[in-house]
Amino acid sequence: MTRDLEFEETYPFPPERVWRAITDSAAIADWLMPNDFQPVVGHRFRFVSKPMPGWDGIVHCEVLEVDPPRRLVYSWNSGNGSVNTTVRWTLEPVASGTQLRLEQTGFRGAKALMISYFMGSGWKGIIRKHILAAIGRVDAATGVYTSAGPLHDHCK
Repeated sequence: MTRDLEFEETYPFPPERVWRAITDSAAIADWLMPNDFQPVVGHRFRFVSKPMPGWDGIVHCEVLEVDPPRRLVYSWNSGNGSVNTTVRWTLEPVASGTQLRLEQTGFRGAKALMISYFMGSGWKGIIRKHILAAIGRVDAATGVYTSAGPLHDHCK
């Protein structure tokens, strides 16, 4: 059994602002989880959240590809090895702003398949609301992200 997730959203902002919202560590902490992310190929980083039954709250990742402001790819390994996937962010300029595509591929096995359904519903809200809010916190003139705190409860 395998499953992949794919989501698309169009934002009324230029790719550079969207890129900042998905590659700035403070922004990512606000819309996803606290982290030590850096957009550098080979950088190993972690997302950290509250542990839950069957999950220690840590996602181990490695940056695999960086092509600003178009493409970001990293590994995503969590659940004591039960979820080993790849996350791909693709940004494309369109007339109305930027089309963002998120793909998380490689869910294999019964446990990973079950987890993919929970993650899929979470990604939908993140893509539609939380990243949009983070983009709004990126200063249009300077490109600097200003954190006002987490954009949803599980980041607290």
